Amino acid sequence: MDQKAYLAVVGMLNSFPQGTANPDLTMGTYEQVLQGLSPQAVTEAAQRFTMGDVEGQSKTFAPSIAEFVTEARSRQEYIDLKAKPRLPAPRYFPGPLAPFQVRQQKRLAENAHLPVLFENISYDQWRKMSIAKEIPVGAKWIASSGIVYGPPPAKSEAA
Repeated sequence: MDQKAYLAVVGMLNSFPQGTANPDLTMGTYEQVLQGLSPQAVTEAAQRFTMGDVEGQSKTFAPSIAEFVTEARSRQEYIDLKAKPRLPAPRYFPGPLAPFQVRQQKRLAENAHLPVLFENISYDQWRKMSIAKEIPVGAKWIASSGIVYGPPPAKSEAA
């Protein structure tokens, strides 16, 4: 255990009421059971106990060595997860058509069976023509292409 981690554990123990335990023996036990954990994990665990951030901890007594080791291991897992390499951010790979062109093609295909009445019509023109009753009932205007399609052709009854 490095000096910073050692001082963090001592500071944590001093922030709780002292018992009659031997401090040298206590610190020796802490050093022994915390081997293999990073100093950052030990320091973070000590800080979390001192500030009362560990769930279920006693606010009046220092944690047992087992409680402290459990929290230090959990901090170590978190540190290891943060250090793992991340997936790269998703990137856009342009295809042969831009997204708006894909939408245009989709609308053209959806309405291919309808007769085309007008092309390159803006919304204002569409509105004026609709108010003036220049467009038959059932016609529709597609904003992405500016095309006005007529109503579907009447089905002939050949029965």
